[in-house]
Amino acid sequence: MPFDIVKLDEHYVGGLVLPGVEPNDGDDKADLLMFTQERVRARGVQEVLVLYVCHPAMGWTALVGTRCEGLDDLLPGDSLFRVPAGFFAHVVPENGGDAADCWAQVEKAEKEQRIERSYRGDIAVTNPRGTTGLYISLAGPP
Repeated sequence: MPFDIVKLDEHYVGGLVLPGVEPNDGDDKADLLMFTQERVRARGVQEVLVLYVCHPAMGWTALVGTRCEGLDDLLPGDSLFRVPAGFFAHVVPENGGDAADCWAQVEKAEKEQRIERSYRGDIAVTNPRGTTGLYISLAGPP
């Protein structure tokens, strides 16, 4: 699996919260995730981000939205998450693959110990053409 290690600066993601939605959740919550992404796109957002955060006691939460500068960029009902600066594995689809293929690549790389995930915040970025790439938070510098 080709991936690049990149350093991202701290930034904010604002949008709609989906409790209990895990990365690559498959069919279980796919309809809810797609519906929420469509609601965010209806706001005129070109690049939709899904931030996945895992809390040890509460499990996974997804935030579907876009990068923003702060609270002033939010609409009523939106939440704001801070993504801390850190190192991320940037994964893009291979040979016309989709987001599920990217998540499979991440699982394989983790199993082969080529990456060590921190589970601080993984980000799926879907561009206007519908192509999704991932930024997987890493436990430390490369």
